[in-house]
Formats: sequence, structure tokens, C-alpha cells
Amino acid sequence: MVDNNRNRKTHKKIIRRGLSLYKTDGSPYWYARIWVSGERRYIVKSTRETSRLTAEDVAEEILNDLKQRKFVDGVPHRRAFSYFANMLMEEQERLSGTVRSPRFASTDKSILHRKNDGVLTYFGKRDIGSITTADLRDYLKLIDDNRTKPLSPGTKNKHIIVIRKVLRTAYEDGAIDVIPPTPQVPRKDNPRPWFDEDDYSRLLKTAREVADQNVDVRGIRITREIYYFILFMVHSFLRPTESEVFALKHNDIRLRSDPKRLEIKVYGKTGMRTATTTQDAPDFYEHLKQLYPDHGSDDYVFFPDYPNRTTALRNVNRQFNYILNEADLKNAGGGLKHTVYSLRHTGLNLRILKSKGNVNIFTLAKVAGTSVDQLERFYLKHLPIDERMAENLQTFGN
Repeated sequence: MVDNNRNRKTHKKIIRRGLSLYKTDGSPYWYARIWVSGERRYIVKSTRETSRLTAEDVAEEILNDLKQRKFVDGVPHRRAFSYFANMLMEEQERLSGTVRSPRFASTDKSILHRKNDGVLTYFGKRDIGSITTADLRDYLKLIDDNRTKPLSPGTKNKHIIVIRKVLRTAYEDGAIDVIPPTPQVPRKDNPRPWFDEDDYSRLLKTAREVADQNVDVRGIRITREIYYFILFMVHSFLRPTESEVFALKHNDIRLRSDPKRLEIKVYGKTGMRTATTTQDAPDFYEHLKQLYPDHGSDDYVFFPDYPNRTTALRNVNRQFNYILNEADLKNAGGGLKHTVYSLRHTGLNLRILKSKGNVNIFTLAKVAGTSVDQLERFYLKHLPIDERMAENLQTFGN
């Protein structure tokens, strides 16, 4: 019976313990087979040579290269990438729910422990000092090769950020002297959908009308609370997430004067910050409190009857989408759709516009929990130039 297996080994040559050569029916080249004690497995690499003697030299070079990367020999526990990844997670879990968002650790943990191509699967047993920029590029290629559709640049950046956090942990512990440069992930910035003044007015008008019509969405009544929610979001610049606006309790808010405003303690995705609102936000907040006169300082500000904040978030999304459809505002143009997040973007854009470009963007970035770079990339560059801005551009001073 004929053996048609093209991977059948036809020639074998043991060079020494842990290093050997072999050939198969499917290739004219010799393959180097190397035992990796650190991972308890063999790796196989083609020598791209047909001569056995030349292939032996190439196999030695391959082995030497792997040893320089500290890939073949066993890696001590306190030098492994996984050791510093665990150190990082312990610190982040300690901070989660106190000075950082409750999801601060879980997001990074999911990237580290992702099945098949997670960071720990790829780097876990590697010596922390052997990881180079080229290794990071190879990892980005791997996570794309494992998918029919490549990961978005934003998601790839999240993977790189987690790896860099682990490397920084090792650097601060004295295990490495330098953090390798991280590769740049090409990115395409898309404008964030927001409501201009006319559409924003129509949104508020529709929210009031729907609330007065006693409309139910999935068995839940739409009330004036959604109307004040929209106003509060635009005037506070908060994120409509479980860790920001839906985690907000009354004891996180302080009324201030001169100027009139609310100061809000926020434990969001960028850590703890004090957010400052516009002068109109205190009035909207007072209306909200009147909707729940029996609730105390430990109660949630929005939809407090839902202790599960994920449920509260979903209900708001459904009600908001209903209002968008009623106002014919779901389509934001350019293939984009309005969501609850459009309220935050509206607040930031209108603040810049209404100030005629004079608002301090450093202050705006600080209170919104973002960066000047983010404001410039996603907001400022897409805003129209009005008459006052054009006049400002042409000024000659005094």
C-alpha cells in the first residue's frame, strides 16, 4: 500500500540532545526540530537548505538566535511576562471601585486572558526582557490573521496599551532597564455624531411630547425623567456609561456658586475626577430630585428604582432610540447613527461653539475626562467656522 502522506519523515539526523534535522516527502528542504524546555514543547523551522551539512549550520544559527531571545531555556518565574501581568492585575483590582472605575481591571483582564490569541497566550512564558518592538508587531499580525475581519485600530491599541502596562510594571520593579517603543497602529478618525442647535431643540421638544403621551417601551413608561436626563448629559459632559452617569449618586454632587454650577465626583474610565457643569445644570438637577422626593443621598440620580445599572442603561437606550425615531433624528448623516453618546458629543461641541472658540480647551478636557488631543481629533477639526471665529482669525489686536 502506497503512503501518500507528504508530511511523512524520510530522513532524520540528530545533531545533539534537543536539536535534530529531518526531511519530508512534501519539501526538498531540511527542517530543524528544537526542544523548548521553557514551554515543554518542540518548535520546527525550515532551514531552506537542501544540503544536510549546510542545514546543520543553519539549525545551529536558529538555536543560537532563540537562545539570545531567551526563548529556549526555561524562564524563571519572576522573569516571565505572566508574573508581571499578575502583578499589574493585583494592583488594578485593588484600585477598582475605589479611585478607579469598577471595570478598571476587568477590561484589561479580558484582553490578557483572551482565548487562542490573548496577550498571555502569546507572551506569558516569555522572558520580560526579551520582548522587542518587532515582537509587538508580530502579535498584532497574529490577532489579525486569526480573524476573517481585522480588529479595529482602536481595539489593537487597547491590546498594545495592556502590554505596555505590563512592561511598565516590570520597569518599575527593576526587571528591565528600558521599555521598548510600541508600534504605531494606523488609525482613521471619524467625526463623532452630535446634534446641532436646531436638531437638539427638536430632540428636547419630542422628549417632552413623548413623556406627556404616557408611552410605554418594553412595558416601561417614558416620563419627564428622560427629558431631564438629556439636558443633564449635555450640560455635564459625562459619559452615558455604568461607571459615570449611571453610577452617579446624590452624595457625589455638590452645588457651588460664583459661578453657579454642580461639582460632581466621577469614577470613570479615566479614573477619579471632579466634573464641573454649566450654570444651567443645577436647575435640571433640582427637577430630577423632585421626581423622587423620598430618595436619599445614597440613591442613584437617574432611574434609581433599578439597582442593576446595566438594566437602567439598557432602558434609557431603548427610550432614547424611541425618541430619536419619533423626532426623525436617528440618522446622523455620513452613514453614522445617533446614540445616547451623541449627548456628550453635543455638550462638548456646543460649549466650543457657544463660546465662539474662546473656551479653554484644557479646562474642557479636564472636566470631561478626556484629552486635548481627543478634543482636537474628534471635535474641533469637524466644527464649522462661524462669523465670530472668522473675525477672530482676522483680528490685528488693539
